[in-house]
Amino acid sequence: MRTTNASHRNWSGSVRWTPAEVLLPTSEDEVLAALHRARRTGRTVRVVGGGHSFSALVATDGMLLSLDSYQGLVRADTGTGLVTLRGGTRLWEIADLLAPHDLALAVMGDIDRQSIAGAIQTGTHGTGARFTGFAGMVRALRLALPDGSVVDTSPVQDPDLFEAARLGLGTLGVILEVTLACVPAYRLDLVESTQDLESTVGAFLADSSIADHHEFFWFPRTDRATVRTSRRVPQDTPRRRAPRPVEFLQSEVLGNGAWDLMCRGAAVAPRLSRPAAELASRLFAGPRVVDDSASVFTAPRRVRFQETEWAIPAARFAEAFTALRARFEDEGVEVTFPLEVRRVAADDVWMSTAYGRDTVYIAAHRHHREEAGPYLLMVQRTVESFGARPHWGKQHWLGASELSALYPRFEDFRAVRALADPDGVLMTPYLHHLLG
Repeated sequence: MRTTNASHRNWSGSVRWTPAEVLLPTSEDEVLAALHRARRTGRTVRVVGGGHSFSALVATDGMLLSLDSYQGLVRADTGTGLVTLRGGTRLWEIADLLAPHDLALAVMGDIDRQSIAGAIQTGTHGTGARFTGFAGMVRALRLALPDGSVVDTSPVQDPDLFEAARLGLGTLGVILEVTLACVPAYRLDLVESTQDLESTVGAFLADSSIADHHEFFWFPRTDRATVRTSRRVPQDTPRRRAPRPVEFLQSEVLGNGAWDLMCRGAAVAPRLSRPAAELASRLFAGPRVVDDSASVFTAPRRVRFQETEWAIPAARFAEAFTALRARFEDEGVEVTFPLEVRRVAADDVWMSTAYGRDTVYIAAHRHHREEAGPYLLMVQRTVESFGARPHWGKQHWLGASELSALYPRFEDFRAVRALADPDGVLMTPYLHHLLG
């Protein structure tokens, strides 16, 4: 088991910390040895995945545990679609691991740098009114508890622990293995277009109910939206992609290089934000693509940003979005990055932002060189009156008293967490702020 003690930062640079030590176990036994070492030295433990959370979920001055050396496919059952992966497996690796079994993840987000354990523990999701986030796909977990024991848990084996640990913020145990419900491999037929904002918002619930995967981007204070709609097609559907030079121009030169320069310029001279947003809102849509699901869901994100994201009951989406538009106009908001709007199905995961309700997500971003806090906090204060729940891995300013009112199973979660980790080995001051 390798150890380091270097300083750490998350992907966006919003959180920086220096753990007392960093351990990289390569086996289940080494994970248990790390937990034993933490108990012996009196240190707390946090587990880091891809570092793609924007909040301080894993920041610690104790022991930081990385599962980057504990990855891979454990088993896959083509008949049932059940797939077991080690906790450190990165999302971008999963497609290749499942391809020999003709299986795929049911849905993905647009970033695939996270570990599978980190994705389920923070409530990572994609878009699709008939699909849940990653935690809703979980069918079993193998956990290393803080006391050094290993448990296998599922809806029929220690069900309360299973329900809490599916989305547990890494506070119940170290996820050694996760079993997911996957689906037969498929391709996506993606069409992007620039549409009138009013009609896009007005039709969003209806359109997202029909389409397999539907979302839109809105550059604040413009009157147009970039709409992305994907249709699931058989795996043997012929691929369709733009020529490589065109894709490179769209994705890397314009989508990352030129976009980063525009954002950097706006960070220095905020008056450039409006023309940058106007230009981007006209050029953001790309060519039609038909390809394997993982390569269509995801896209390279090389321009770093800060983000907040809020889960709104679908029935209240239109009024929440209208309130944001009005607030942005009243405040004269100057921001380059768009809002991203997606929809997911209700689930029964205790701490899921979509627990018990059809949900629309509104995500706001700001370039990492700009002061993000005031803008992101404005978004929070505008949408929180609509029953909005914050994405656990994104920036927000709520604590236990507010969160307990948003999650019907909050106290059940706290009770199970206390039994699993009575000494608070997996807790930090930030997590005590979130959970009480």
